[in-house]
Amino acid sequence: MRLTQVLQPQLCLSFSKVARYLGIPESMIHRIEHWPHQLFVHRTDRGGQFVSYRAFAEWAEACAKSIQACADLPMLDWLGEIIKRECQQFRYPEAVLETWRQLWRQQHYQLRTTRP
Repeated sequence: MRLTQVLQPQLCLSFSKVARYLGIPESMIHRIEHWPHQLFVHRTDRGGQFVSYRAFAEWAEACAKSIQACADLPMLDWLGEIIKRECQQFRYPEAVLETWRQLWRQQHYQLRTTRP
């Protein structure tokens, strides 16, 4: 499983956010399709354009929320492995990686200490 499959249902990217990222007026976006690994933006000026979910801050936020939402250690470990593979394949700012690591450690500690 890929991180996009875990996070995509949580991502809600508005026309205005996508337009701002593309540097175009919102009115130039006809519609946005959420594909499994990327967005497909239908533009009024030139057909379609692919945009990675990873280009948006909401991606990193959804990842952080997923870590915090893990209810047990096996789920947290599983998510950690998926994030690790993601980070080997794609480049992320060090600040994002450190935030994810810190959240994972906190959640791991919390789940370990609250186990019945």
